[in-house]
Amino acid sequence: MKINIVPYNDEWPLLFETIKKEIKKSIVFNKVIIEHIGSTSVYNLASKPIIDILIGVRSNKLDMYIEPIKNLGYTHIKEYETETPNRRFFFFEKSKKRIAQVHLVKKNSRWFKRHIAFRNELRSNEIIRKKYQSLKYSLSKKEWKDGNEYADAKTIFIRSVEKMLKFD
Repeated sequence: MKINIVPYNDEWPLLFETIKKEIKKSIVFNKVIIEHIGSTSVYNLASKPIIDILIGVRSNKLDMYIEPIKNLGYTHIKEYETETPNRRFFFFEKSKKRIAQVHLVKKNSRWFKRHIAFRNELRSNEIIRKKYQSLKYSLSKKEWKDGNEYADAKTIFIRSVEKMLKFD
């Protein structure tokens, strides 16, 4: 499988805002934080054209949010909970093309904080952003078993950046 990396698109933040409004309407029973994360959230960073959304909730009862998100047309992947039990993962497809992914975690958890910190570092540090973009373009030339294998290949770089950040 090839990974399609495309130049930054000014439509990505607008698409995120539309999705955020839909999610907020469906989760009316609790205060949530909905953040745009991943490369599509970083101005001028090339990316896979998939909007990554991070939902932070106050409760540890993550499962109570599954049905409202599924009712919006998202697919919940329960198998990922084996490896990451404190996260619920969903994706949305249109015409067999992935449009968005949702990561649901407890607000202020380590998972939440490190993703926000990494996004913020990419937004504010042009050197790191360019290195990350170069890595992504390089990795996109390879053949991958699946998207998870590609994501795993970026982990060493991401962890090295996270070590410089304070998010605990």
